[in-house]
Amino acid sequence: MLIVVDGLDGCGKDTHAERIKRFLESRGETTRIISHPSTRLFGRLSKRSLQGSGPVARAFATVFFTLDVLISARSYSAHREGTTIFVRYLLGTAYLPARLAPWGYTLFRKTLPFPDIAFFIDIEPEVAIRRIASRGHAPEMFETVEKLRSVRSVAKELVADEWVTVDNSQDGEGPFLKVESLLRERLKS
Repeated sequence: MLIVVDGLDGCGKDTHAERIKRFLESRGETTRIISHPSTRLFGRLSKRSLQGSGPVARAFATVFFTLDVLISARSYSAHREGTTIFVRYLLGTAYLPARLAPWGYTLFRKTLPFPDIAFFIDIEPEVAIRRIASRGHAPEMFETVEKLRSVRSVAKELVADEWVTVDNSQDGEGPFLKVESLLRERLKS
């Protein structure tokens, strides 16, 4: 099974992926998480580019991130044992300029394996910024309220039909209980 957990910076993607992994493993599932940008070369280069600014840094971040995801998709296709949870996958396209995002999403949607379950972890940009600031690392190029608003707007259009949206703007167990409930339903069938 392939599960994707995607959303804005600071929305709780990694936390949800870890919780999903623990939930599935408690049911006897073999599970692995592949997070992007990864620790591989292209992931590290993408992360470094995201700490820059301007169109050249943005272009490099996009190219390196895309290559990182393509390598992960190839790895997934070659080793389909158990459940793989991808953190950041198709919605990296929402960070493209707004006019290119739908085109990029459609291209990758048709090219890459589509998940059995796709979670969009939604969050208010102001909440995301608070959570990002609490991490204590240098902000990346998209980590401003204005940029997160723009990316969120694009992402919500891209996920409208095939994704499960989980509002994670409030702290607490509610968002994960929704995820867990859906997983229980899907695993019954």
